[in-house]
Amino acid sequence: MSKYEKQSIKKYDELAANYDNTFDGKFTAKFKVKILELCEVADGERVLDVGCGNGSLIFAISQKADIEAYGIDISPKMIDECKAQYEGINFEVTNGERLPFEDESLDNVIICCSLHHLDNPLQFIAEAKRVLKQGGTLIIGEPWFPIGIKQFCDWILFPLMKSGDNKTFTHKRLKRIISDGGFDISKVHKKGSIQIVTAKRL
Repeated sequence: MSKYEKQSIKKYDELAANYDNTFDGKFTAKFKVKILELCEVADGERVLDVGCGNGSLIFAISQKADIEAYGIDISPKMIDECKAQYEGINFEVTNGERLPFEDESLDNVIICCSLHHLDNPLQFIAEAKRVLKQGGTLIIGEPWFPIGIKQFCDWILFPLMKSGDNKTFTHKRLKRIISDGGFDISKVHKKGSIQIVTAKRL
């Protein structure tokens, strides 16, 4: 288990019971609103939310159509909160770099503000490609910061906080790892600190 995994588990276990009222919960809420708008689902589709937190996003998506919904998170207490709040959604504790699904078995994979917590983001991209059907949709939401703030966060703030945050993503790098990973980018939303990329599996 990497240091980012250990730190993330500790942090989000502590925040789980009151997540929506924490800084992290309020910060990610605006990402979830836009992702919900961008996420197009149809009856019968299988949809996975990676780093699902307390389950609010995958629950909201599940209200758009009669889907088979899944949520995974590295925090056991977050998953406990999910299971206590939402019936009919499949929740599991696991790492985003090891998705517990068969090849080409999902229609949509979403990851909101969690990619920068992973030790190996490229491994997640490879796993997303593996589990998505051809033409399936990947949606990634990640915070964006101007270069000076990004460098401060990546090299000073995050190591001091020990909260499981790895390196954040520039617009260019995020799009590159998605394209290089076997996806065709269809939409890019950029506003303030929000960047959301929607892509199709080739």
